[in-house]
This record gives sequence, C-alpha cells and structure tokens, in this order.
Amino acid sequence: MRWLTNASWFAFGMRAFTRGGYERAAAAFADGALQSDHAGKLVAVTGANSGVGFEAAKALAARGCSVLMLCRSRERGEAAAERVRRETGSSDVHLHVCDVSSLHSIESFASAFLADSKRPLHALVNNAGALLAERGRSGEGLDLSFATNTLGGVALAARLLPALRAAPGARVVFVSSGGMYTEKLELSGWDDASAPWDGTRAYALDKRRQVAAAEELARRWGPLGVKVVSMHPGWADTEGVRTSLPGFAEKMGSRLRTAAQGADTITWLCLEDAAKLEGGAFYLDRAPQAKHLTWSGTEYDDSAAAALVDKLLGLAGLGAPTAA
Repeated sequence: MRWLTNASWFAFGMRAFTRGGYERAAAAFADGALQSDHAGKLVAVTGANSGVGFEAAKALAARGCSVLMLCRSRERGEAAAERVRRETGSSDVHLHVCDVSSLHSIESFASAFLADSKRPLHALVNNAGALLAERGRSGEGLDLSFATNTLGGVALAARLLPALRAAPGARVVFVSSGGMYTEKLELSGWDDASAPWDGTRAYALDKRRQVAAAEELARRWGPLGVKVVSMHPGWADTEGVRTSLPGFAEKMGSRLRTAAQGADTITWLCLEDAAKLEGGAFYLDRAPQAKHLTWSGTEYDDSAAAALVDKLLGLAGLGAPTAA
C-alpha cells in the first residue's frame, strides 16, 4: 500500500506542488488583501532568516506590518533582518533570537515578549523546521526532529496565546509540507532511539502532526477569536531543500517554485480577512485542500488530534486553554 500512496503523492505533487502548479493557481488569485496597507499589524515569523520564512517576512514588511523575525542564529538573523529592511524600506523589522527546538528558549522569548511589548499579535507563522540526516536531541533531551517540527510550534503558539487573543482576527499559521500526505498520524514513537533513522519519514510524520495539531487548536482556540490553519508552500527552491534533499532539488530543477512563490500563501493567510479563512484547514495556493489521498489509509478522528495536542501541551508544561 505504501508504494501506491507514494506514487499517488508524487503524481499529485507534480501537478500541484511545482512552479507550474503555482502559476496555474495564481491566474485566479484576487489580490485585495495583499494590495492593502496593513500598518499596525504585528506578525511573528519563525525560521525567518532564509527560504520561505524570509520571503514571508519581507512580503509582510513591504505591506506595512511590524515584523518579528524569530531566528536561532543571531548572526544569520541580523543579516536577514537588515536585508528585509533594505529591500522593503521598512525600519519596523526586528530580530528575536529563539530556538524553537528548545522549550526553554521558547518560554524565555514568550515571557519577555508578553512582559515588554504589551502589543496584540495579529499573526504567528510557525515556519521553522528541519529535515535531519542524523538523529539528534534537543536541549531537553527530546528527539530533535520532533522538538523542532512538532512540539516547538505548538508550545510557542500556546505561550503567545494571550497576545493573539488581544488582536482582532488573530491567526496561527503552521507551515507544513506535502510530505505529510504519505504518513498516518502517530501519537508516539518519536523518542524510539532503537528504530533505524529515516529523516525524510520523521519529517513527514512531524508535518502530519502539524496538520492534526492545527485542526485541534482551531477547535479549542476558535471560540477565543484565534484562527489556526496549516499550509503547504509547495516544492520550493530553498536552501533547506537543496541541503536536505539535494537529489530531489537537482532532479526538479526549474520546476521548483521560487521561495517567494512558496511564501505567497503564508503572506495571504496572515493578511486575508479572518472571516474568510477556514479554521483547521490545510491550504495550498490560497485554497483549502484535502488532507488525505484516496486509498492512503491516513485518516484519523478528532479524538486522535485532541490526544496529540494534550500530549504536546503536557510536554511543554502547559495547560489547555478553553473559552471558559
């Protein structure tokens, strides 16, 4: 069955995830939200020093947003922030050092932000991620892929929930991947060091968890006025893809999207009228998509997504906020 799922996924990807897929979809885009001035809106983007995260930060700054670029490396983050300022003419672009694989780093950033800023947070883009060639461990001893790609985004969003609730039409965007189509939702096993390491599969499992977490957080936080969605940027020509999947990047060549094309839907999700967004949906090219391929056997129920979020919040030392 896996070979059939993988073949179906690749055929779908060649139609929809490539530069050609973006160009076909973009022909029908209505750019109202992206043509407006969004001065006063505060947006935080993780992993903003390169790739689609950088391009999203730049596009948001160009449209008047105050942009917080959350990066693990101060040196690379400063260089990226300065480039955004230079290319957009906006001085309202700010670097914050935050390693999303570290619960301590997330708590430190969120605590300082809530204490010092007092500003409503219009949007949080959980973009930082990594496809790891070797197994690693986070500062708290968790599997590094899981900590970076699954746990960190949920922990950061939960820590920043007070600022999100204070912003009318707030939203959280999880940048997932089309690779999630190939995997079921697994609620355990991320710390099984005895299993052979497969970085590509671990990444896909994490990206499936992101989609499920977004569904459940949308149910919990929707009544609080916070939309939560996930999205796929498509197959884009980024440093991360070239480093992690060099063979794929070489084979795809010019069929890969530009990083800016990959970032388009991130920007749109941050700026579109919240009433027009579907909480819990998985977006590609500004439209909700099916979350499972036919005959893939990857379906799960709401209780599984709820159990996942409960586990994640528990690992992060957080409760589960409700509308009460």
